[in-house]
Amino acid sequence: ETDTLDTFTNSSWYFLRFASQPADKPFDAEEVAKWLPVEQYIGGIEHAILHLLYARFWTRALQHMGHVGFAEPFASLFTQGMVTHETYSRPNPAGGKEIFFTPEEVDRDGNGAKLKSDGSAVTIGRVIKMSKSKKNVVDPDTIIAEYGADAVRWFMLSDSPPERDLPWSEAGIEGCWRFVQRVWRLVGQHDGGAQGEDKDLARKTHQTIAAVAEDIEALSFNKAVARLYELTNAAEKAKPSAARSEAIRAIIQLVSPMMPHLAEEAWQTIGGEGLLAEAAWPEVDPALLVDDEVTIAVQHMGKLRDTLTAPKGSAKEDLEALALASEKVQRSIDGADIRKIIVVPDRLVNIVT
Repeated sequence: ETDTLDTFTNSSWYFLRFASQPADKPFDAEEVAKWLPVEQYIGGIEHAILHLLYARFWTRALQHMGHVGFAEPFASLFTQGMVTHETYSRPNPAGGKEIFFTPEEVDRDGNGAKLKSDGSAVTIGRVIKMSKSKKNVVDPDTIIAEYGADAVRWFMLSDSPPERDLPWSEAGIEGCWRFVQRVWRLVGQHDGGAQGEDKDLARKTHQTIAAVAEDIEALSFNKAVARLYELTNAAEKAKPSAARSEAIRAIIQLVSPMMPHLAEEAWQTIGGEGLLAEAAWPEVDPALLVDDEVTIAVQHMGKLRDTLTAPKGSAKEDLEALALASEKVQRSIDGADIRKIIVVPDRLVNIVT
């Protein structure tokens, strides 16, 4: 029987065969026990209701028969979103189903869409998941040839949380390609012998290392990408220093899970040993994870008048004096009698007149 045995049936126990491949039987229970259950299952929503359901059923049946020692094949499930794109179609002149066209066959502008071949108008449909039947697919080879695999990976991970659908965007890919160029320019500015301190950049670097590690573990790749944009901005604006070189080195290491090709080339360029993929994750200095300064909101009668920077843990009296010294606050008070000053440590000063 060839309709289901090679698809639904085999896909319901293949993970057991991945863990163990004896020649004389489907799998070895002792070897399987070393590897399974799978720690993390990631798939689209159709997998959650089809493949996952069947795999769980088969595993429970095999446990009931005494072939495996666990009932659940996957310890954790993460359902990822789909890549989406609008559709292009027009009625079939011969009747029947409408005719669909790929994005490469269509010229799209603010007035609508036309076929490149004959200039005739086509209907722009809803944004739905990419599908061969609707032809709303983008050829990955063409995109990779133009922008590179790393820019494509970066876009896929950066544009939205992985559990949401991802609307495909040519503009988004171009922005990611420009970021690749920014990182490469920074690599050329790395100076392992640079001297001088930059405490703010050093703190930003170590906070980013810690946060990106947590984001990756939580599958929050878009958050990790956002933090790397921030660190790259800070490194670009900073003056040459040991902290700046450390920041550039950290950026190379932190982008490697998302942009492995660029990262490996950059790693070799700055003198890294071996493959970056085999290097240890950069270490974090716990002392640099704590901010020395905080931003204080200063209000007059509950309305924000100024924001000030103060040492973390400043005394109530010091924050009051700092707030009253603000020109913006003094203009707002305009000589009125101060009835009381409310201080929320490290956060807020509210002056009541």
